[in-house]
Amino acid sequence: MLQPNASRKTLSELAYEHLREAIIHLRLEPGQMVYEAEISEGLGMSRTPIREAFRMLLTEELIEVLPQRGGRISLISEQKVEEARFVRHSLESSAMRKAAGSWNPDDSRHAELLRQIRVTIAEQKQATRDGDMIAFLQADERFHRLLLSLSGNATLISVVSSMRGHLNRLRLLSLSELNDGERLIAEHESLIRAVTSRDEQAAEEALEHHLGKLNEELPVIKAKYGHYFRP
Repeated sequence: MLQPNASRKTLSELAYEHLREAIIHLRLEPGQMVYEAEISEGLGMSRTPIREAFRMLLTEELIEVLPQRGGRISLISEQKVEEARFVRHSLESSAMRKAAGSWNPDDSRHAELLRQIRVTIAEQKQATRDGDMIAFLQADERFHRLLLSLSGNATLISVVSSMRGHLNRLRLLSLSELNDGERLIAEHESLIRAVTSRDEQAAEEALEHHLGKLNEELPVIKAKYGHYFRP
């Protein structure tokens, strides 16, 4: 049963976060039907916060509401994934240049963020050893959020985080099928070296290399999980 916590999140927000995570981690699969009554019972909530959570997920296009039938988890849209990748690349490229240009090892805030970033890399290495790709993806999310924090732009962080929902279902499938955790960790370490060297161009190029594998990965994933994608 979910209950409001110390952060003062409403039941609707908690339900939304729970369902969004289940969608992104593929516990709720693309195309799967979901029903307010069943989720309400499972989470120990009334149907009102579940209905509001559905509306928030509908706005993100992670769920479709079918009149008189319930909800259905949206199939993965290649167009939506590409749009999200483009927005993410555009925003994060600018953020990486700013982070590199403003890097100051004597700044206590930067030093603490770097310490936390290195913790996430250690978590990714452990997740790779354990074969736990959900834990890897969660650490990856923290890595990029912390790295973006170096830009000092909270709005950018919020926008990028919301856009990553569509990408992350594909990324989880890619991690599971391609077993490329070690490559991604190496790319993360290259990003950190570029930023902490104050090399803006290298930071942007490292990010572009890191995010540029989508076109190579998509055909491999679709060959096995074609039923997860829109026709």
